[in-house]
Amino acid sequence: MASPVDDDGLRFFGGLWMYRNVLGGSALAALLLGSGVANAADLTYEAPPIEEAAPAFSWSGFYAGVHGGYAWGSQDNDHNRLVSDGSVPLTFDDDFSVDGFLGGIHAGHNWQSGAFVYGVEGDFDFTNLKGSGDFTGYFDGTGTYPDGNLELKSQWQASARLRAGYAMDRTFVYGTGGIAFADGKLTSSGTNFDWPNQSFSSDDRNTHVGWTIGVGIEHALTDKWLVRAEYRYTDFGSKTYQLMEGPVDVSWSQSAVLAGLSRKF
Repeated sequence: MASPVDDDGLRFFGGLWMYRNVLGGSALAALLLGSGVANAADLTYEAPPIEEAAPAFSWSGFYAGVHGGYAWGSQDNDHNRLVSDGSVPLTFDDDFSVDGFLGGIHAGHNWQSGAFVYGVEGDFDFTNLKGSGDFTGYFDGTGTYPDGNLELKSQWQASARLRAGYAMDRTFVYGTGGIAFADGKLTSSGTNFDWPNQSFSSDDRNTHVGWTIGVGIEHALTDKWLVRAEYRYTDFGSKTYQLMEGPVDVSWSQSAVLAGLSRKF
């Protein structure tokens, strides 16, 4: 029995069915696409905040602090020229060591240009530096045969210096040099051979003026607090001391290692 719908009709209805499916799929895709575009429009991109770099440390400004250390050196004198050969053997005290501890205060000001730092600094130290040597002989000036001791002591030192060097952010490597001052006390004491049990003593004070030079390294623990280590060589020059037996010329030099703490203002 033949179908009431001919082949042309089937093809017509089949095409209509496919058209409806395509149209429906296109509408669904358009709907989904429109929804996605809307959702994408709602999304905004926020760039992460840019962290500002911390400002580089500046060495410029005034500072002051305390320091301490140890010094060692030697003095040379011409005390032996006052002693001539007599009836006793001669011993001389023309060269002996002078050493001890020192500590004090310092203050200065730095200027910085790029990595180059330069400035001025002054310091003052209390010291317990001392040294001595023995002598025996005949003193022409006093007509005595002494068995004695010559001692040099220093109770304070000071300097005024320039500083300059290279800064690597919070670390500063520098050289320093300038004028140096030191107190000196020379004492001659002992016993006379020709007058048994008779002691003698004389002394004189002077202020030595010379020069100092050294190197150091300083580090900023914080923006305000600085620590340092320094080595300095100092030549205090020569001074004449007036003793009982006559004038004595003394020249004196030393090395010192120092550690310090400063506050930057």
